[in-house]
Amino acid sequence: TQYRMHQDIMTFSSNVFYDGKLIAAPEVRHRSILAWDIPLEWIDTKNMCFRESAIRNGKSKISKEEADLLIEHLTTYIKNIGKERVRNENIDFGIISPYKAQMYYLRHLIKRNSFLRSIRKQITVNTVDGFQGQERDVILISMVRNNDSGNIGFLSDLRRMNVAMTRARMKLFIIGNSETLTRHKFYEYLYSYFEETGEITIPESIINEN
Repeated sequence: TQYRMHQDIMTFSSNVFYDGKLIAAPEVRHRSILAWDIPLEWIDTKNMCFRESAIRNGKSKISKEEADLLIEHLTTYIKNIGKERVRNENIDFGIISPYKAQMYYLRHLIKRNSFLRSIRKQITVNTVDGFQGQERDVILISMVRNNDSGNIGFLSDLRRMNVAMTRARMKLFIIGNSETLTRHKFYEYLYSYFEETGEITIPESIINEN
């Protein structure tokens, strides 16, 4: 029995990693921030022509456009909740990326965003390993990989992906290119699970950099 997350967030990991044996405690089974909210949302960047870049001699990956898009969705979600409520109820947010280069760029965007300034202490940006053992009300995962070959590199470490997804108590966003990711069986199943249980959002145009 787990006491952290909404059962829709839990069920995928339970099925894939724990033989379907995980149970959500009654007090967390349907927990949410907004009454109309859906616990799972995949922001699919497949139509946005984003491309990953390699830095640090190819050891890390970054997608600045994807990071910009994540911040846009984070800001919209906080506006829907209401910033005053976020402060008063200490609603917290975690932004996770498997790649340190993306993590550092996301931290840079958070620091320079004037809207987020007053609640910055309630937003944590880190790698998957940096979030081990932690949890947040809302988790946003930047997947970074955008390529035509279906190369997902570090994302093939499925145990780490499980850790990332199960940090969320009430809301889980995944931001990533389904056409790249779903060439892997795990992500094909994950995307199908979001289609059936959550929501797929497919933006149609590239946002401008701040």
